[in-house]
Formats: sequence, C-alpha cells, structure tokens
Amino acid sequence: MKSKINIILLLIIVLSAFLRIWNLNKIPPGLTPDEAALGYNAYSILKTGRDEYGKFLPVIFKSFGDYKPGFYVYLTAPFVAVFGLNEWSVRLPSALSGVFSVFLLYLILYKLTNKKELGIWSAFLLAISPWHIQFSRGAWEVNVALTLTLLGIYYFLQSLTQIKYLKISVIAFAATLLTYQGAKLSTAIVVLCLCVAFYKEIIEIIKTDKIDVVKSLILGLLISTPIIFSIFTGAAGRLEVFSVFSYPRPRDYLQNFLDEGSEKYGTLSYYLFHSETLNFTRGVMGRWFNHLSGRFLFFEGDWANPRHTPPNHGTLLLFDLLLLPLGVMGLIRTNYKNIGKFILLWLLLAPLPAAMSRDAVQAVRSYNMLVPFVIISAFGIVYLIEFVNTIKHPIFKIPLMFVVIAIFSASFLYYLDSYLVHVPTHNAKYWEYGMKQIVQTVSPIRNNYSQVIIQQSYAQPYIYFLFYEKYDPKKYQDQAKLTNYLGPDVGLVDNLDNIAFSFFSWPIPLKTKTLVVGTPVVITSYNPNDYNLIKDIKYPNGDVIYKVLESKI
Repeated sequence: MKSKINIILLLIIVLSAFLRIWNLNKIPPGLTPDEAALGYNAYSILKTGRDEYGKFLPVIFKSFGDYKPGFYVYLTAPFVAVFGLNEWSVRLPSALSGVFSVFLLYLILYKLTNKKELGIWSAFLLAISPWHIQFSRGAWEVNVALTLTLLGIYYFLQSLTQIKYLKISVIAFAATLLTYQGAKLSTAIVVLCLCVAFYKEIIEIIKTDKIDVVKSLILGLLISTPIIFSIFTGAAGRLEVFSVFSYPRPRDYLQNFLDEGSEKYGTLSYYLFHSETLNFTRGVMGRWFNHLSGRFLFFEGDWANPRHTPPNHGTLLLFDLLLLPLGVMGLIRTNYKNIGKFILLWLLLAPLPAAMSRDAVQAVRSYNMLVPFVIISAFGIVYLIEFVNTIKHPIFKIPLMFVVIAIFSASFLYYLDSYLVHVPTHNAKYWEYGMKQIVQTVSPIRNNYSQVIIQQSYAQPYIYFLFYEKYDPKKYQDQAKLTNYLGPDVGLVDNLDNIAFSFFSWPIPLKTKTLVVGTPVVITSYNPNDYNLIKDIKYPNGDVIYKVLESKI
C-alpha cells in the first residue's frame, strides 16, 4: 500500500511538472516588465555582483522604483548561469517552486490528518489548479512566497512534537518577506491562524522550550530586519500606492454629498454615517466579498487584471462548485478540529491583503486563498467517495461515478482550452507581447541611425532591451537613471545609448536619420515621402501593435 501511494504521488508530481514547465518560454506569450527586471538583475548580479543601479548585493532591488524584495533575483541567478538570460531561466524557478508546493501540501495534510488519502487528493488538486498553474508559469514572487509559506507551515507542525524544527519554520516564514512585498500581511495572517488553531500546543511548547522559542523568534526578526527597516525608509512605498487607505475621498466630493442632506463635515451625523473610516470599511468588505464571489472564483476570474486569469475562466475549476460545499461538510464532520479551525479561519482572512488594496479583485494579493480552497475541495472528494461507496447497487453507483468523472473531465478540459489555446492569442496584449519583437527588429539596425525614438510607456521598454540584448551590466550601471520618479510609484528610464524612450507627439520634427517605433494610436498615418515602413509588429491575431519607421533624411 505504501509503495502504491508513493507511485501515485510521483505521478502527481510528474503531472504538476508537465503542466508548469511545458512550453514555458511561449505560454504566457510575453514577458512582463517585472519578469524582465528580475531576470536582468539576476544577470547583473552574476556578472558584477551589483544590481542595475550598481548597488552591491542588495536585499531590496530598486528596479523601476517599486523596490522589489530580492529573494527571487538570487534564486534566478543560478538558472541564468546555466541556461542563459531568457524566458526559461526567469520562469523556471517559479515553475519548480510550484511543483515543490504540490509535494509540500501532501506532507502538510498527511501531518495534519495522518491520512495519506487526503494528502494525495490535496496534492492532485493543487497540481491541476488553474490559479496555481497561472502563477507557477511566470516569474511571480508571490508563487515562491506561497511555497515558503507551505514550508513554514509544515515545519511548524513538525515543531509541535520536535522543537528543533521551529527554527526552519521561522526561517521559511521570514524568507517570504524577502520574496514578496505583500507577504508582510499574508504571512502574518497564516501565522495568526496557526496560533489560533494550535494555541494549546503552542502554550505547552513555550512552557517546556522557552529558550528555543525565543532563539527562533530572534532569528526570524534578524532575517526580517531589512524588510522591516525598508518600511521606515520609503523603500516599501509600492504598498502605499496600492493601499486603499492612501485614497480618501476628495473633500469637495464629500462636502457636495453632505450638502445633499444638509449635513456638515465633522458633525455627529458625519461620524455616524459618512466618515472615512466607515467608507474604507464598506470598501474593504465589498472587495472581500468580491473574492468569494462566483464571478471571481468560477466564471471570470480577476476581471480587474486580465493578465492574472485565462479568458472566460475563474481562478478555480468549475468542478470545485461541487466539491467545496461537500468539503465544508467534511471539515465540519472531521475529528480533526484544529484543521477545520485553521483552514476556515485562513480562508476568511486570506482575502484581506487584496481587499485592502484599490483593485476590485486581485488574484495575486489573494493568492494564499488557494490553499484553503484546495484543502476543502480535497475533503469534498473524500466525502463524495464515501457517499458513492454507500451506494450498493451498481445500476445507481456506476452511472453516478460516470457523471462525476465526466463533469470533472469537462471542467479540466475547458480550463486547458482557455489557457493553452486562448491565452497565447486573446491575452497576448496583457503580457506585453510585442516588446520582444521590437528589440528583435531594432537591435540589429539601431547603430545605423543617429537616434532611435521608441514610444515610452509604463511597460518599461528599456528593460526589454537590457534583457534581450543581454546588455553589459557594467556599461548600463554607468548610465542608469530613473526619471519621472514621483515616488512611491514607479519611474521611467528615458535613454539607453542612442535610444530615447519618449511620450512623443506625431509627427516628430527630425533633422537626422532616425528610427521611430510607436503604436498606431500615436502614429496614425505617415507620409511615404518622409518615412519608410520597416515593419508592422502584430499580435498573434494579426492586429498591429507597433509601427517601425525610418526617416528618409
């Protein structure tokens, strides 16, 4: 029986690896600016020991002015050393991290329940999870942070019986802060849920192993120090940009609203019915419910950020519509009360990092929700199997099994069609498709022109030239300059050698031979007497994204 379980687990891990690694350089269909930045900074660290701005082995990378925690950069560096600077080397750390998460979830469920069946089903459901596949197939720091979170949970559970494992748990949790900005809150939520669910065990550990507990906490604090310090030095300002609390209602709008009811700012009625605290609470609750809605989970996904989900598909499989209610019943019935308390509390609190941001929904900041959903669905499968096994007559049992398998198969095939067939074309525009093609077109000929003007955007076109040209990091460090930086939001780079990245108005008055790249929205038309069309860069569906023109001067 043990060897059978191990074979099944191995097959699940192989399946998870295939779903995360196959065609990784082509699907998703383009690199995001963050992916390119993580890769190039890893390349820069390898070549010079410094980031793109010349800072020696930083813990936090300035990048676009968003100050990325550096763990993913250092994790990527060995892959860049082996495979070179390309899509594979940048995305592979996340993909392998996703595969490791599948194995970790098996270990966690087995540790929690002592039932390998629940561990196997949890691992299988995570292996085929649309949400998990989505963020494993890209250089997403949040995906590595989730793996570290699962590692922290597993060793926390181990430490309840063997205190020596507490240090590993604390290191893993602290490392999430060095990996992903949003982990400051999401990891705190996980730790809180563990403390609530296992408070009796924790109290006993503190009584018997107080010194080891203190040592572990000090170790975690030391590892987290750079991130804690960054909060007070402005290097975590990106969180401020996305926090809903940074955007109170304009005073004029509020006053006009109060005037409609003959109310005044600062009065009792204002504090009871119209205060900013009440407004923020209402907004947070609304976004919290959005993340538990059918629209987000099953039918549309992250409608505020289409890059985060396949078209016409939720973050979960449609089959989970059946499993989740059964799983909740299974959790309620289970003898493992700590598990139910931990999972349900985690599920309720996990949307908070996203609910406290300005987006209506956010699949990245709510990513930790995935684990409770998977575990609940695993309980649902076990509950469903138990129910089917109570049916003795084959005339009822076999058709029911067939229907369940058919619904699952249709659900998973629908997801595969959405992701593998439609993401490369329909979602190409959300993955900065065209940036690589610009570099491939411009790089071989850019030295033939006195200047190259490329339409500026917050897609950060400069980073694609650094990435795909494998631009000498030492040479770039000497000219790196972030402009239009109004801090705490991201800035822009305006120049790279003879390339100017500009928000230009068309037509451009030119005096020298120039190469110009812009969208059809900006370059609405051109005079063939003044310009030659070098190339139309197109989406996979044939729509033109950029025009590459050369002046005839």
